[in-house]
Amino acid sequence: MRHTYVVHYSEVALKGKNRPEFVRVLRKNLKRALWGLDPEVMFKDGRFVVTADGDGGEVAKRLAAVFGVAWFSPAFIIEPDYHKMLLAVLATARDAPGKTFKIEARRSDKTFPQTSNELAAKLGAAVAADTGMKVDLSNPEAVLRVDVTKTRAVIYSKKMSGPGGLPVGTAGRVLHLFSGGIDSPVAAWLLMKRGCVPVYLHFYLAPTPEAVLDSKVTRLVKVLSAYGGKSTLVLVPFAEYQLETAGIPGDLEPSLFRRFMRMTAEELAPRFGATAVSTGDSLSQAASQTLWNIAAFDDGTSVPILRPLLTYDKEEIISLGRRIGTYELSLEKYKDCCAIITRHPKTRVKSDIITEYVQRLSLKGLVGRTLEAGSLVSYNPVGGVLKRSSLLESLDRAPPLASVKADL
Repeated sequence: MRHTYVVHYSEVALKGKNRPEFVRVLRKNLKRALWGLDPEVMFKDGRFVVTADGDGGEVAKRLAAVFGVAWFSPAFIIEPDYHKMLLAVLATARDAPGKTFKIEARRSDKTFPQTSNELAAKLGAAVAADTGMKVDLSNPEAVLRVDVTKTRAVIYSKKMSGPGGLPVGTAGRVLHLFSGGIDSPVAAWLLMKRGCVPVYLHFYLAPTPEAVLDSKVTRLVKVLSAYGGKSTLVLVPFAEYQLETAGIPGDLEPSLFRRFMRMTAEELAPRFGATAVSTGDSLSQAASQTLWNIAAFDDGTSVPILRPLLTYDKEEIISLGRRIGTYELSLEKYKDCCAIITRHPKTRVKSDIITEYVQRLSLKGLVGRTLEAGSLVSYNPVGGVLKRSSLLESLDRAPPLASVKADL
């Protein structure tokens, strides 16, 4: 069965002369989200009209995951002819909930015979006579909307919420530190909401990368791919790091390892066209995330560090994780980099001490050796294709990825 939806954006409307580029990316993302459903996505009169095959619930589920969409609704798209509009309004009213309604009519075509108010009154009288519903202009149970332009009329009622934000791909790429815990998937989702494309970087303790492919880490990336499309996951082992840093004081261990992770992400960022590094840090949620330790993490960086969860408390993060479908997966047992962190870390690490250890242990060289053992995993939700290859070999075979246009 073919379904038709009218789809509206909100924030994109504020982009002025750059709006066409945002609309172009949003159109592409809508088509990508509806793969396999023979979608058609048209843009006219400041809104999208989307048609797709299959189950209506599945179409709605996919539209609800497209960043940039403010709301959408099943709709009739017809000629601006009163009789045809009446039939569509009556059909919409018969499916509407409740016993009270109102008509919201908007006539942008001033040559249409009735004014907006006249059209609303005439259609409202017909709906009341046909369905027995009563008109309630103050607090109706159903709102029937009629938008009339020169070329068509759009009739719809039920508004369903999209995630809002900006289309993924309009704000550049970000190298995102991804642990598989509760916080980092939620942070990635928020980055996508602002138009970023995250490249996930995961440090693993397992003996082989294949073990990670069978873990919650990959499943979390698949969940996030429903929102962001094709995803890239970089897997790097940190066994050599553990050997090289075995003698450092335990209370410095978290901050030094975090600096190492940042240095690794910073090294990789240009190869993926990423212009920033991001984390799931929440200010003072953990000892490693105090303001002083965050400063030690950032010291010496050459790229911006983004922290979309910085002011969120744990309950807010959990609530958002539940909403987007990552929370339960995040709770699954998995031995990740957090397993090596001491139980009694310093809360006020001095940045110069961490820098001293970085130089003494030659961590920059260790970053290079770590990446030599890295793997590149790509996941395409179109067809559910998962591929793994050698990280450096994959990057050497292709030129550095161009940065996603970020100056819109």
